[in-house]
Amino acid sequence: MRRLIYSGACLLLLLSLLTACNADRLPITSTIDVQITQAGCHPTEWRVLAGQVISLKVSNKDTKDYTWIFMGRPVTPPFDAPDTANVFFTHPIPAGTSVSIQFKTPAAAGEYQVLCTPSDHSGEEQAGRITVVQP
Repeated sequence: MRRLIYSGACLLLLLSLLTACNADRLPITSTIDVQITQAGCHPTEWRVLAGQVISLKVSNKDTKDYTWIFMGRPVTPPFDAPDTANVFFTHPIPAGTSVSIQFKTPAAAGEYQVLCTPSDHSGEEQAGRITVVQP
């Protein structure tokens, strides 16, 4: 009887772990929507296809100007001048505006860092992640 309960508990644990792994998996998108508020930039994670044109839609509801930065290589915040050599794509987002732009994702699959940083360099930058997958 104990062996049956133990086996059932192990099976339940395994199914729970598999379900949790699938729940964490983000859908692949061709549109990245970002909201900037005083609480920061949200969401902070996306999955996209490699080598595809992506629409970036950012709504800045904060009173500060921000810059959205897609890094080709990771950096340790704060973002500074030497890090500009590793920028894949960047765009300013003025306070109180909404911006819609397009960019092409890297051809190489992998995880890429995104920084959403106030233009005044007040130390409130937030890091996110874009996972690029092969079609």
